[in-house]
Amino acid sequence: MRAVPEPLDDQTVAYVLAARPHFENLRDVAAQLAGLLVLAASGARSAAPDHPMLQSADALFQASRDAIRSARSTERARSHHRHLTRAADSIEAALAAARDRLGRPSPDLDPVLAPLTTGYAHLQHAADALPGFELVAFDHACCGPRAVPAGPARFAGETR
Repeated sequence: MRAVPEPLDDQTVAYVLAARPHFENLRDVAAQLAGLLVLAASGARSAAPDHPMLQSADALFQASRDAIRSARSTERARSHHRHLTRAADSIEAALAAARDRLGRPSPDLDPVLAPLTTGYAHLQHAADALPGFELVAFDHACCGPRAVPAGPARFAGETR
């Protein structure tokens, strides 16, 4: 059973309200980069450094980077802010690697994927640290691991 979290103080609520759009921007940048990696892995020639989605992701990241780093967190929000800052650092590395790697013949995408995965993990930790920050939890989706039956499927009227 989960413990009921203590109510947030006014300064932490102010932090949450200020940090939420930047968290969402990082989440969106991560999704855009993941989409570009899928394009690149499928061999699409359009997955290049000048792809509009990469330019959009970079602009969105730039809009939040400095605000994340300069945000003042409360004691309660310290873990959230640490993970948000680390997510930004990792996603920035993924963006730089994407600009370098995309568009090459048979590109090695690990230098993009590794920091992107790390950044997304930090976003998940940040989302878990305070209320009001959400990531899509695919493990709760209709096809996620929690939705798959534990044993062999049984159909109406089936007998063993």
